[in-house]
Amino acid sequence: MAITCGRANHHDQRFALKTIDLVTVKGKVRRPKRLGADKGYDDDKFRKELRRRHIKPCLARRKNNRKNITKQELREKKYSTQRWKVERSFNWMNNNRRIDRFMEKKTSTYQGFCHLMFIKYYLKKLLK
Repeated sequence: MAITCGRANHHDQRFALKTIDLVTVKGKVRRPKRLGADKGYDDDKFRKELRRRHIKPCLARRKNNRKNITKQELREKKYSTQRWKVERSFNWMNNNRRIDRFMEKKTSTYQGFCHLMFIKYYLKKLLK
């Protein structure tokens, strides 16, 4: 699990690559095979950066950006329909009042509470 916090006046694309680079399993950097995202991430620079990291971009296209769609990208489109899993994770966070209200002033403290929230959630899952 990786969490990156940043200022609210910056676009999420800026933090997406940082978050991908933070994903580790047993101390080794791991990257997903493909990344699905909504239309907000539709950018050629972002696609290039994902390909440079050997990640297949499965990004939804905006209506005004339908040029150069490859056959492989059309096949990978089914992976971007899994957006509800991300929204579900945000909902888990909103169940915890301390995280939901952004009461922390430091981002490091906020990230710590986010990690605690996920640990608490998965412990409950394991105990069931």
